[in-house]
Amino acid sequence: MTRHFFANTHSLTGRLAWFFGLFSVVIGVVCFILIAGSLYWSEDRVGERRIIIDRDDAISYFNVFPQALSVKLDSLTSAYSSVDAVPEEYRHLLQGKDSFLGEVGSDPDSHMIYMDSFYSQGEKRQIIVISLVDQVEISQREFVFVVGIALTLVSIMLVVFGLLLNRLSTRLIEPVNQLSTQLQAREGDTSQQFEVSESAASEFQILSQQLNHYRRQVNTLIKREQAFARYASHELRTPLTVMKGSSSLLARGDHNEFEQRQIERIKEATNTMSSMVDALLSLVRYERNQEDTPLRIISEQEIDYVLQQHQAQADQKQIAFSTDYQGSPETKASSAVIHILLSNLIRNAIAASSEGEIQVVINSHKLQVIDQGRGLNESNVTKESATEGHGLGLLIIHDLCERYQWQFELTNAANKGCIATIHFQRDN
Repeated sequence: MTRHFFANTHSLTGRLAWFFGLFSVVIGVVCFILIAGSLYWSEDRVGERRIIIDRDDAISYFNVFPQALSVKLDSLTSAYSSVDAVPEEYRHLLQGKDSFLGEVGSDPDSHMIYMDSFYSQGEKRQIIVISLVDQVEISQREFVFVVGIALTLVSIMLVVFGLLLNRLSTRLIEPVNQLSTQLQAREGDTSQQFEVSESAASEFQILSQQLNHYRRQVNTLIKREQAFARYASHELRTPLTVMKGSSSLLARGDHNEFEQRQIERIKEATNTMSSMVDALLSLVRYERNQEDTPLRIISEQEIDYVLQQHQAQADQKQIAFSTDYQGSPETKASSAVIHILLSNLIRNAIAASSEGEIQVVINSHKLQVIDQGRGLNESNVTKESATEGHGLGLLIIHDLCERYQWQFELTNAANKGCIATIHFQRDN
């Protein structure tokens, strides 16, 4: 509960003020109780000490006049040598007791009563002293005045501390709010600079400078990566065109079976490399215009085309392909990207299988490649060993899925082999 209450820094200053205000009220109540209790305790102790002094005077008097039953020591205090001589309104408090000390009655007529015994001429006698203590204790008005002064001073101190706390919390929290607001407002915009107020602590100034430094580095890396992909793709198109034209010219002549197989391998490698170039270009366009990139449907023809390209490789191991097209997923990825991903999964499935069947299942949410190979084990589950596959490798599949915010899973099948799954639900 407390963690959730202080979770949002935008209202943390106000919450701290509210918390400190409540804390101040508690301190005020505690101070009032302590001050009032201290005053009452002090009054009682003073009254007890005064009545002890009056007791000594009364004992001296009764030693001189042993037949006396009472004496008025002053205008406030009277002493008695027997309980029977005490006024009737206090007598019931003392009967059957050997000693007594306390204040009885209510303001403004409360009395302090003391009872004990003393020896006079070898005889044990009682001594009772009754004093009207209200006349010497502070009045109700004086009590309110003293407590009021004390609480006023405490309140002034709390207000000063509260203002200091508010200024300190504002100085410490406001820069965090400014940086948080700028991060939310400038999401995806790497050209804007982070700024904090000049009155902010030096640590926040350093933090904003480092954020700007890292943003510039990220911006530079992104531009460098986009430029590299753009230029590399452009430079590769010319030799690819030459290779395609040359392989087509070579295919027109008469060749033996070995030569014809080599020409087909050149064509396949050229087409694969052309697909990779198209995938790189589509990634660059997607990263620059993610919001403007339209959704498209992955067609069944795309899946069949990839399987046809790998049919010869599968035939060498007597592996059959099967497809289960249950739905049409929507994605922002181009057909070249889907071609790269599915081709890599198919090649890895073929490499992991010696025979059997490779099944491709696709619906509106995911794409699965299920093989009947050796499956996963402790040695080939790691991300580093994922690069041991063909083509781009599973490591590049992870990277492409992160770019398009997909989820990639590689798990063992129930009976034999493994299942590679790409979830598209986060794509849009």
